[in-house]
Amino acid sequence: MLPIRISISTKLRETAVTAVLFVALLCLASLCLSGTAQAQDDDYEFGVLFDAPGVSETYYNCIACHSEKIVAQQGQTREGWVYLLEWMVEEQGMPVIEEPDYSIIIDYLSTHYNTDRPNFPKR
Repeated sequence: MLPIRISISTKLRETAVTAVLFVALLCLASLCLSGTAQAQDDDYEFGVLFDAPGVSETYYNCIACHSEKIVAQQGQTREGWVYLLEWMVEEQGMPVIEEPDYSIIIDYLSTHYNTDRPNFPKR
């Protein structure tokens, strides 16, 4: 009966080694994929803002005074964004944003950062 135990023990050891190697390969693959995603994120120039038409105008006008993260955490109706931009001009000394940039920014913000906050940053 002793040879059978040695055989089972060897088989279990081989299975355990195979399982450990498999998990190690999965971890390595996960790191490679997350590194690729991170590299792609690092190349994105608009921070946490959702990539859609108007992101460039919004990003560059907003970061002149504050982080784009302040924008992304808001949830305003179209009227709320209009009011907020007017408040920034009147109370905070922000330069007036001229057309067509003003409409592009309001459209972008009211679509992507409205009251249901569909693009609230997750990181």
